[in-house]
Amino acid sequence: MGIAIGKVDKVTLAATPWDLGPRTKAQDKGKVVEEVMFVDPDTGRASNPNGVIRTRRQTWIGRYAVKGQLTPAQFSIAVELLDAYMGRQARDPLAALRIDPCHEQPEPEVARFDARRKFHRMWAIVPMWARPVIECVVIRDCSVRSMGGDTSSAGGERQMDRLARGLDALFDAWAISHAVRRGDGPA
Repeated sequence: MGIAIGKVDKVTLAATPWDLGPRTKAQDKGKVVEEVMFVDPDTGRASNPNGVIRTRRQTWIGRYAVKGQLTPAQFSIAVELLDAYMGRQARDPLAALRIDPCHEQPEPEVARFDARRKFHRMWAIVPMWARPVIECVVIRDCSVRSMGGDTSSAGGERQMDRLARGLDALFDAWAISHAVRRGDGPA
């Protein structure tokens, strides 16, 4: 018994200008696609003559900061809280420059433990009314609309206001507690 093979059409695919890596729902979560702009040094004009695009991950706090919904102070304290939650050391580029060779890098587990301790100190300062929205947006990296409850635009604005006021309160209290600890603030 034989199998009849008919004429097979060629399969054509649309041209892919740039490889953006895997494009699954899980891979696309938190990614933004943007054009790569080239700035002409003579004219100062930005252009993308070759149509180059790239993807990069952006957190919700980053998106809100780009949109102007969070101030630089609110964004910085949110990043500091997230870094402490994740157990990362502070992202200080000058910390990598070690002048004195007798001081060794701390053990990674010790640094992670210290960062988690810092997170618990910061979390204790966060006002109770702001904890749900800060946990949702900063820690779990979800939008304010994903909190449930009132999903209208007014509800989203209320949650955004709560997030901003909570980050302001954390920023102010964290700055005061560090100033007092250093000894250059009010006693």
